[in-house]
Amino acid sequence: MGVFARTMPGLAQVLLTVAAVVPLPAQVQNLAARSAGGELVFFTSQYNSSDWRADQLIDGSANGGWAGQSNGAQAVVIAFKGRGLAEVADVVINPYTRESNTTWAKDVEIQVSTTYPFRDFVSVGRFTLVNEGRDQVFSFTQPTRVRYLKVIFHTNYGGTYMEAGEIKVMGRLLPDAPPALRYTDVAAAERGGRIERFAGEYNSTTWAAANLLAPDGGDQWAGKSAGAQEVVIALPQVVPITDIAINNYAKEAPTNWVREADVEISASSSYKGFQPVGKLRMAPVGDLHTISLASPMDAQYVKVIFQSNGGGGYMEAARIRVFQAETAAGGETVAAQLKATGRAVWHGITFGTNSAAIVSGSEAVLHEIAELLRSNPDWELTIEGHTDDVGTAESNLALSQKRADAVKKWLVEQERVAAVRLNTVGYGMTKPIDDNRTEEGRARNRRVELVRKGAT
Repeated sequence: MGVFARTMPGLAQVLLTVAAVVPLPAQVQNLAARSAGGELVFFTSQYNSSDWRADQLIDGSANGGWAGQSNGAQAVVIAFKGRGLAEVADVVINPYTRESNTTWAKDVEIQVSTTYPFRDFVSVGRFTLVNEGRDQVFSFTQPTRVRYLKVIFHTNYGGTYMEAGEIKVMGRLLPDAPPALRYTDVAAAERGGRIERFAGEYNSTTWAAANLLAPDGGDQWAGKSAGAQEVVIALPQVVPITDIAINNYAKEAPTNWVREADVEISASSSYKGFQPVGKLRMAPVGDLHTISLASPMDAQYVKVIFQSNGGGGYMEAARIRVFQAETAAGGETVAAQLKATGRAVWHGITFGTNSAAIVSGSEAVLHEIAELLRSNPDWELTIEGHTDDVGTAESNLALSQKRADAVKKWLVEQERVAAVRLNTVGYGMTKPIDDNRTEEGRARNRRVELVRKGAT
């Protein structure tokens, strides 16, 4: 895992370049705009929930603007209509707000993910915004598949707060793309999560431990010192979890922000039986720094031990999130499907039209399959290729075999999976799971299935 995100092997780093404003093709639109269905799915902080709220970054108005609660580095994550997959060409940022231009964002980074808004991000560029109130366009060297786009505001021009006016993401939605993978923050207070116990809180209001499970944008947590201390979260019931994330931001000095944390889980007791699942080493950036488990693990209690901060007088953080993520079709994780039935369906691996070339954006899914094999060293899998009924039966049979072979080749060459653990077979159009008379049905029929050896 990198400092800010887990980088998928083999994914080309797409550099951004400063470009002049030029007319865009008619089919390209601002996918981030609220009026086009864009939404903020995460933001580190906001000065208030009215005239400085984070949502104003995508409201399409020149009259508003966003301010964080300090000038510390912080992030926002944007999704497009229906959490859809898009082909993005440009990111446009206007740093202008009505306050002093010393508060305007300066050093900015763009990251992209095709899977989840809390992990699998890849950095595609870092650049400096000119200290002027105008649209500044940064163009990808080639259109890139994106489902979630993260903007990290690293520095400003010296003011007390981090501020920016507007973000636009120029591109087009891909209507035939697989749907977004689903996830749930099972620790959220609104879903019944609660703080079971904590070592300390600075007060019971603006710095309360309960704030760690609150919605984004409000108060944070602080202990009464910088000493190592734990928080134990109780989930409403035992559930299989896949990821634990910490937003280490606090409105005070970044030296107070948590930098290292150990995470443990238990399915049986709030005070014993915990097992460690990972350690987070976090940069001084308010973001969802995430531990991703190799396969889902049952838990009802999550212990986070805040070990150290950046050298300040207090230990502080904003949020803890515990995710139950669905990583395959059918409402179950792929690990659960393979363990229960010996078979799992994947729509997240996509190919070029009438091609076996794996399309950029599939890397995270392929990495997840490799992680699953690493965590189950006795498993052997058959990779099945399936197509829709467009074209002849012979051509689809050949294409499905080539696609299954392409998946195996990727896992062997990019992920170092032993070739003897993987077999391939192509079934072409012979085993549809939906109606080929509709585009939606054809999209579901174009798939890769995994079958565990020994399963019936």
